[in-house]
Amino acid sequence: MLAASLRWFSRFGLMAGALCASTVACSSADTTPGGSGSTGDAPYDYVPPGKADDYRSTTGQEYALLAIDSVTLSDADQQLSGAERAAAAEELVKLKFKALSFFIYEYMASKEHEDSNYGYGGFRTTVRQQTFESLDISERSNEPGTYDFLFSAEVGGPKDLLKQLPLEANGITFKLALPILTTAEIESGSYSSKYSHFDPSKYDASQISYLDVDIEPKPMEPDAYPDYASWFADGVLDVAIHVGGDYNAARYDLQTAKDIFARLQSDLHLTAPVQSFEELKLDSGPFTGTLDANGTPVKLEVYLLHPDMAQEPGVGYQGLIDAYKASASTRDIVIYDGHAGYDASYSGVVVHYNPRWAIPADDFATLDMPDKYQLFFFNGCKTYTTYADSLYANPKKTTANLDVITTVNFSWLSEMTRITTDLLGGFTRRVSDTHVPVSYDHLLADMNKGRSWDVIYGVHGLSDNPRISPYADVGTLCGACSGNSQCPGADNLCVKISPTNSVCGVACTDDSGCPDGYKCRSVAASGSSLISAAQCMPAAQACGG
Repeated sequence: MLAASLRWFSRFGLMAGALCASTVACSSADTTPGGSGSTGDAPYDYVPPGKADDYRSTTGQEYALLAIDSVTLSDADQQLSGAERAAAAEELVKLKFKALSFFIYEYMASKEHEDSNYGYGGFRTTVRQQTFESLDISERSNEPGTYDFLFSAEVGGPKDLLKQLPLEANGITFKLALPILTTAEIESGSYSSKYSHFDPSKYDASQISYLDVDIEPKPMEPDAYPDYASWFADGVLDVAIHVGGDYNAARYDLQTAKDIFARLQSDLHLTAPVQSFEELKLDSGPFTGTLDANGTPVKLEVYLLHPDMAQEPGVGYQGLIDAYKASASTRDIVIYDGHAGYDASYSGVVVHYNPRWAIPADDFATLDMPDKYQLFFFNGCKTYTTYADSLYANPKKTTANLDVITTVNFSWLSEMTRITTDLLGGFTRRVSDTHVPVSYDHLLADMNKGRSWDVIYGVHGLSDNPRISPYADVGTLCGACSGNSQCPGADNLCVKISPTNSVCGVACTDDSGCPDGYKCRSVAASGSSLISAAQCMPAAQACGG
């Protein structure tokens, strides 16, 4: 329980458990993290705890919100009693959650200059809608029909959000401005159009109320690897890239698809299924290549789909809808580059614009999906808000077999080619023609650089991911060595733990990935202070004792 929630319970005596613009994707040279070949074959120096910079490659943080609010039953519902009355109150609270989510979003989300409420709030932050939860619902004894409820929710934002927000003296509370909503407005949802681009300064003070909201950073999951072993188990890493439709006259979607077509060949060295982009069809087959996964050959198959591939008389673009569903049901990695947004019942995977053909994010829960491990990437505006949770609502998917990369803020159409191909390049990174597994911290660092610094790419589902290299051989730990090549696996290094003693480590991202008696420690290239990798090292900082 959050410290803030304890303050709320103490204060109120409640008991838990009771009842985008034209260049943004919105609806309206390789470096290695270490390993043989990256700096020669010299042993790596052991970096004692506390001497490495405390740096994560992600640019964002997840925060928990907590507040008290109230609702009042309609005149008709106030005539109910017992279970029916309680059910009506619970339903009204759920609808108020949607309203709260809307106004928190209006306050905290980034604004563009052309937005009518530009200058109001704007903290590059997005609400994770499906995390709204009622911790308590209690009817006021002196006001029958009015219910107080304690709610919690999550938002994603920049790491320095608490320094940006105008917090109260206690350092954890901000005031959220809300229009005074009628019960009818809450039930109908009409506030979303009536108060679109809400700015309280444009309303009389008598029309506005304020809600005290506590905000605290949530503990961040340790860095982890994608589950490469699961991807490679069948000898094939298959990827689908779906470029979504664009409403802009410049047709950024087709330019993105053309650029990806070129970079899959020039940067990832894959063989195209056709000679030119114009020849690419739904049934053209994949780009192909091979990967040496620690001595085991793995085939690479990358399917590229774009909005102008399928148009059938009388059927429209159903072929693109079916193609995305087929990818979701079979591929290891499914990437969507396109317009996205906050409304899960409308925004989702937009395979074509003008006319618009889309799969709403709410429909992800009913997709035919496999039990196998997959990664989904939604490269569009504010996909953090609901896309991952919509997928996790699918009965076949859990954090154990699904990772999801989303965006907190606007994503840039002009950056999609780089982001997508660099991400695939990270998953398949090679040193001396051998695959070097890269953790999510390194992948996200590459994604969140350049113009995309403010997008805040992040990954969901890490609680079950491996925190030790898929090529780790723990039997070699503390084995004497004089160079990295004597430690099996391209990312498992020879580490100098004393002036005269070098031993084999195994790559890791967190202590929890290491065997008993070992800790995940940062290491640096010999003669350099640059932190370049982490290895399981003996906790006692000496082997054999």
